[in-house]
Amino acid sequence: MKVDAVIVAAGASTRFGEHDKLLADLCGRPLLAWSLAAYEAAECVERVVLVVAPARLAEMEAVARTWAPSKLTAVVAGGERRRDSVEAGLRASRSPYVAIHDGARPLVTSDLIARVAAAAEGKPGAIAAVPVTDTIKVVRHGQVAGHPERATLWAAQTPQVVLRQAWLDAAAAGDGDETDDAAMLARLGLDLAVADGDPENLKITRPADLAIARQILVARGVR
Repeated sequence: MKVDAVIVAAGASTRFGEHDKLLADLCGRPLLAWSLAAYEAAECVERVVLVVAPARLAEMEAVARTWAPSKLTAVVAGGERRRDSVEAGLRASRSPYVAIHDGARPLVTSDLIARVAAAAEGKPGAIAAVPVTDTIKVVRHGQVAGHPERATLWAAQTPQVVLRQAWLDAAAAGDGDETDDAAMLARLGLDLAVADGDPENLKITRPADLAIARQILVARGVR
């Protein structure tokens, strides 16, 4: 199945420190370049839309043109919330199914993108996810309030492949934000399939995460 891709890169990187993590050096490339290159290489992806902060349009387009030269179709301004940025990207897309990806996950692979796209076909969509290995507690007001069964808990990743119109319809049903696209489609009672994610597909949030990403890329043979 062919999909478009929306790479969301409009966040403020507040937990990363002074610098924009999306342009931080990661083994000789801007961090964002790794996601762009993976979607450029993925055979199931027809077009790429990059969503960035309004003040960074020209700067980020230069990065995108370098690393996704044949598939980049638009660089658009995002909004204050994740849902606003995703919606801007979806409205610039054309395919019935769209892979939504956080630009701060640079270690995504073309194989993972294809796996999630295949799992979404004929369904409202699919997400990449991995089983959690930690014991998770529900905490309220500083006290343990619940003990969910670990076997039922999975950590969601991106890409998340959705039916474009279903996402837009779900967003129109209410103005609240959601932390991911599976939660957005759940507003319409739509359940997404789960494809096996990749433990290495980490999200870069703090500088220590960048050091881990470097080690993973070196282990993959990047110098």
